[in-house]
Amino acid sequence: MYGLNKHKFFSENGYDIADEPLLAALFTTGNGYMGVRGSFEEFGSLRVQGAFVRGYIDEITEVCEPFADNDYMKKWYLNEDGLKRFEKQDSCVNMPDFLFVRIFVGEKAFYPWEGRLVSWERFIDSSRAEYVRKAVWDDGEGNLTRFTFRRFASFDNVNLYCQKITVKPINHVLPVKIISGVDTAVKTGGQFITENDIIKIGNSGMIYAFHAVNKYKFKAAYAIKNKFPKGRPLGEYSFNGSVGEEFLCDRADEYTFEKFTFVITERDLPAGTDLAEYAAAATGRINPSYADQFTRSASVYKKYFRNMDVKIEGDDEADGYLRFASYHTAVSASMKDSVHGISAKGLTGERYNQFVWWDCEIHQLPFFILTAPETAVKLLEYRYKTLGQAKENARKNGYQGAMYAFCSSVNGDERVWEYVRHPFMQVHINSDIPYGIINYYEYTGDAEFMKTKGLEMLHECLKFWVSRVTEKNGRYEILRVTGTDEHHPYVDNDAYTNYCVAFAFEKFLIYVKYFGFAITSEEEEKFRDIAERLYKPELENGLIPQFDGYFSLSRGLEESGKGTLKQFQMKKSGLYHKSQIIKQPDVALLYTMVDVGVNDNYFAENWDYYEHMCESSSSLTFPVHAIASARNHRILSFYENFMNTLKIDVDDIHGVGWQGVHSGCLAGGYLSVIYGIFGVKARQNKLYISPVDMPLFLKITARITYHGSVVELVMSGGNVTVKKIRGKSVRVLLPGGAVLLSGNKQAAISLRKA
Repeated sequence: MYGLNKHKFFSENGYDIADEPLLAALFTTGNGYMGVRGSFEEFGSLRVQGAFVRGYIDEITEVCEPFADNDYMKKWYLNEDGLKRFEKQDSCVNMPDFLFVRIFVGEKAFYPWEGRLVSWERFIDSSRAEYVRKAVWDDGEGNLTRFTFRRFASFDNVNLYCQKITVKPINHVLPVKIISGVDTAVKTGGQFITENDIIKIGNSGMIYAFHAVNKYKFKAAYAIKNKFPKGRPLGEYSFNGSVGEEFLCDRADEYTFEKFTFVITERDLPAGTDLAEYAAAATGRINPSYADQFTRSASVYKKYFRNMDVKIEGDDEADGYLRFASYHTAVSASMKDSVHGISAKGLTGERYNQFVWWDCEIHQLPFFILTAPETAVKLLEYRYKTLGQAKENARKNGYQGAMYAFCSSVNGDERVWEYVRHPFMQVHINSDIPYGIINYYEYTGDAEFMKTKGLEMLHECLKFWVSRVTEKNGRYEILRVTGTDEHHPYVDNDAYTNYCVAFAFEKFLIYVKYFGFAITSEEEEKFRDIAERLYKPELENGLIPQFDGYFSLSRGLEESGKGTLKQFQMKKSGLYHKSQIIKQPDVALLYTMVDVGVNDNYFAENWDYYEHMCESSSSLTFPVHAIASARNHRILSFYENFMNTLKIDVDDIHGVGWQGVHSGCLAGGYLSVIYGIFGVKARQNKLYISPVDMPLFLKITARITYHGSVVELVMSGGNVTVKKIRGKSVRVLLPGGAVLLSGNKQAAISLRKA
């Protein structure tokens, strides 16, 4: 019932009630400031309805009742004492629903599940960031009406959301009544956590102010402007928590209704600002024309999206779904502010409370570094804003420097659910953030950011590691951690963590010299000692043990207990502490998502081994495996993992797509092409491009940004061309040697022998 339409837009071609929750996530519209799920204007169902503004949070009560039914869960995974204590948690706020527009034809309200749908289609135009829904509806008595719904979150004015609805009677002369307003009966985590402050209705508009009621009590306001040329107002409307105004059209005609909602929160303005007054004034300055506002938004979006838009010829499915995945990534991050990073679900759902994880720096940030550095820096500035709290986190835990929260909300304090053991030991976040800073600088050359923010963050994170490493066996080791593979807590010398930490020390020492960053001689000596002697595991045969003792564990998985505990992304009730079976990549990350100097002579051997040990119960697995497959010339394996990356939610591979899209995985679609197929890397002011042939596709066209310039990469028929299309000259290191791309000059690479 859903897939790609003839324009290669994601579409639904027939209404099925059962698909509503999943498609609500997939049909999310947004602009990085706000995200609005694909709920219906005429009715917002629980689990479907959702409107979120970045950084607008409050506290909820979470009811969590997992239980341990094997000794792995009892001793190694669940903290049952913590489960007894756990109750309150910060969360994004599911805001009152401003989409609300209810339509009556005669005496009957239009609902897809009432009467009979003659036709139905809705789609996301990912090339212009617009949602469109079309339906022809029989009211059950033979009266046919055509409805067209259009809406978008503006990229030109990120506080503005625009809707346009056209109602056309086909074979009747029944009057049409339209109600426009706000549905306030919206829950977060199953609870009402907002209260109304101001409701003013009149003059074809509405001012609505509200606040969250629990911990932070942040205020917010909407100013709504209705434009209805062919109707007359009937007055105010209020029923079951929905408030607004009614319009009536007496004659059978084509009626067009436009609605403009300006959204503002207390977090956006100076303290003491009257939000309702501000919103009203801002709406007064808006041109109430959907066509005009859409032209403005589409123009900004197209410019923003053009570097993100990889074009694949010869495979319409791969092309369309990659564009859809990149659309979701584009609308997940703010171009304007740094109040928050990117959550695991973007702005498409409540699950995981819209907290920020390590996914941001390793899986999502690179997408923006390579396509929109102006957005990437905002994500890093969020980490800088929470640096003070990271220092406090370290102090509380007995460490020096900055200890970033593994699970971070707006304030930067640790928001891990206290009943699960492993996240508290996932200190690799304190090497992920440094890697994100380093990666950003290597691709952008943004010296100003490094001088004012980046070096300070690196310095504080490394001071944490000085107090966290242990000198043992004539080297430094990192003990009792959980790596990226969450099936194995309490391990020593996790490979991913150790390699990334050593890399951060090495790079920081280079930057200290280059930028003249002041540290003491004693500190520099200590940093250099750790950089040189931190244990980076590798066996003589080239295999990298994921952690100490990994290869001594069973290659199979003993099962015990009856529950699958899917809420923890486990495919089986396994005794994972006895097994080499991993949840998601760890060692494979060192060859794919991060470039930390690992010996890649044994890439193929390590990839072959760990691919078979990975049960892929995290969505973050698929792009890593796609990149690794491409780099090792395993074409069919690449394609399978690439399409799983793009369709993780479309195919609902993990069965939880309704909760929100897997944002980190979707960002990996673009990275699978750039890192995997084109072999792009940036090291020490050098751009490396080492493509591998991908004969599955007729042609691939992609763009990257490097030091302010835009470089286009084209692969076709076993040949690759590289050219600068905007900015200053770029020196590129290709398999055949260095090339300076200046003017109209382009470089060519042949991947197939004559």
